[in-house]
Amino acid sequence: MIVSLVLTLRAERPVVLPAYLGRASHAAFLRLVDQADAALAERLHAPDARRPFTCSPLMGGRRRGRSLEVGPEDALYVRYTGLDGAVSALLARWAEEPPSHLELEGATLVVEGATVDPAAHPWAGCETYEDLAARHLLPSGSPSARLELEFASPTTFRSGGRALPVPLPDRVFGSLVEKWNSFSPVAVSEEVRRFAEECLAISRYRLATRVVPGKGDSVLIGFVGWCRYVALNRDRYWLSLLQLLTDYAFYAGVGYQTTVGMGQVRRRPEAGR
Repeated sequence: MIVSLVLTLRAERPVVLPAYLGRASHAAFLRLVDQADAALAERLHAPDARRPFTCSPLMGGRRRGRSLEVGPEDALYVRYTGLDGAVSALLARWAEEPPSHLELEGATLVVEGATVDPAAHPWAGCETYEDLAARHLLPSGSPSARLELEFASPTTFRSGGRALPVPLPDRVFGSLVEKWNSFSPVAVSEEVRRFAEECLAISRYRLATRVVPGKGDSVLIGFVGWCRYVALNRDRYWLSLLQLLTDYAFYAGVGYQTTVGMGQVRRRPEAGR
């Protein structure tokens, strides 16, 4: 099972927070996991393991330079996704019995609602790897040769120890296939990365760079916006895999540091399949 849980939040009083709260959201998530399942929390802390979850930054409020102003009138939310059975089961449980509040950078935000239902919130969702794979790999028709992704939080990749804030096809779909094969019981060909590199072209985009605080005084450069890709080779199998991974991006995130708010991505809502 793969799950996207959205917690809707409210500030009880006006408060000024740092503009980017990805690390704070990650810390809050791990505190909640530790309270619910200490063994799972220990596994999620294991070094050098691929993390089976993503965390969004706090969404909503009013950004003023390096600050985020929030008040009782603001619609706020955070989003957590689970990529394996244990994390997904816990998130589904929180949808039924959500925590009462979330602590972010010393501010207490009241949890007013929780859902994994996409009809209730566009960033919520719940399905299985098998169903997602079947939706794309079993139909006999020709998949669309066009794919569009919305990068809702700053996204970047690592190359030679440096940030690469550009949605190159092989980086985007290489990131996704690695996660898919790490957690899905339905393996797909790693060669989809090479197909993306050789046969996908960027045809249109609207992107802007964003600076994200890192550890200590360091910063990361990411991008937000949207990007359209067009396949130059209409091979049905490879296009089906790319369409599958495009939908998987909603849960898996894309690129570097998806557990601390970066790489929140989905199929561009107004773009058809």
